[in-house]
Order: sequence, then structure tokens, then C-alpha cells
Amino acid sequence: MMNRTRIALIKRIVADYICVNSFNLPSRIALLRHILSCRSREAGPCSSAFYFIFLSSLLFVRCSSSISTTNDSNYPLTNETAKAQTSQLSVKIPHGWFTATDNECNCIDLWLIKDDYSETLNFVPLNIDSKSLSELGKDKLSSAVQASKDFKLAKYGKALKGFSDEKHFELNQKQFAEYKYTDNAGRGVRVVVFEYGSKFYEVSAVPLKTNNLPELYKIQNSVLSSIK
Repeated sequence: MMNRTRIALIKRIVADYICVNSFNLPSRIALLRHILSCRSREAGPCSSAFYFIFLSSLLFVRCSSSISTTNDSNYPLTNETAKAQTSQLSVKIPHGWFTATDNECNCIDLWLIKDDYSETLNFVPLNIDSKSLSELGKDKLSSAVQASKDFKLAKYGKALKGFSDEKHFELNQKQFAEYKYTDNAGRGVRVVVFEYGSKFYEVSAVPLKTNNLPELYKIQNSVLSSIK
């Protein structure tokens, strides 16, 4: 039977894989079957007791989607307000940024752009119909995140390599959920999903011409903390 160190190592590998690839259920199942086959020379045949202990221990594995708090939201904001086009949502504009109107696709409800055009924050309402919204279940925020991911998969197709760093966090007693992905231009985009009134929004932090992602995410958090 495998020793405790080997079991712990396999648990960590599986946990990391499941957390990063949570949207790929067939791949997760295949990996578990491969590991639990236990046919390596070192392991030998696995007993039913090992199966029970191993699978039970995985139930206590926590992915990065657990709720956490973040204090990285202290970027200075102006007293100017930017308002959404289709709801009462409004936020304060960060120093060195301005607000614009999307006249091309009319899909961005609230658009913030850095003065040097190197970064943008795009607030987009998630087009979830009322029936689907009522069927989201108890954890509506997680379901809205999955809907946001589905929209990305439909948009980018095979160009989308996957999602990462999903987690829930809180700002000013309001719940948010985030994840990251790489778009078809190779840019690392951070998406934050939240509920406002009777709809869900996603706000994407897009680095157009910058590599300072920590500051961009701080600006994103600061703007989110000003939601009214």
C-alpha cells in the first residue's frame, strides 16, 4: 500500500488539477481513474480500504474558489461618477482615467479607460433571461460565473486555453467572484462577476498596453468598492 507521503502527493496533484480545470469534467474523471488504477510497480494492487480513504480525503480538498477577503483596493478615486446605460449602477472614476460610450457594439454598459489608453475596465451585463435567473439555485453568484465562462467559450472557441484563479471575495460587505483567462490576443484578463439589483454584471480588466497587472487589479477592486 502507498505510504502517507505518496498519498499526500497524489492528493495535491489531483486537487491542483481539479481546481484549475474545474470546467472540464471528463478530463477530471479520466485523471481520477488513471490515478486510482494503482498499477504502478511501487503501489501494487489497491485495497478497497485505500479507495475509501483516498476518495474520502478528497472531499476535504478546498479549491481557490473559497471565500476570501481582499484589502488591495486603495487606488485613489476621483469624485466624478460614471453611470451605466441600462441600470442605476454607478462607480467613481479612478485618477488618470475617463469614461466613454461604446458606440460600436453597444455591449459595454459602463466603460472606463486609462488616459494613455493602456488599460480598460468594461462593465457588461450578463444576458441571463429571467427564467434562467430563477433557476440558478442557491449559489447564484457561482452559477453566474459559470454563465460568464460559457459566454467566453462561445466567443473564443478553441482559442481559449482555460480559466484560472477563481475565487470569491468581499468588498464593502458585497460579494464578488473572479476568474482569469487569456484572450485571443494573448492578454491576461481578470473578470469579476457580481449581482446588482435584478441582474448580474461582469467587469473585465483588460491590459491593452501594460504589464503592470497588480496595479490594474487594484484599480479594478477600488472601482468595485465604490459601486452605488
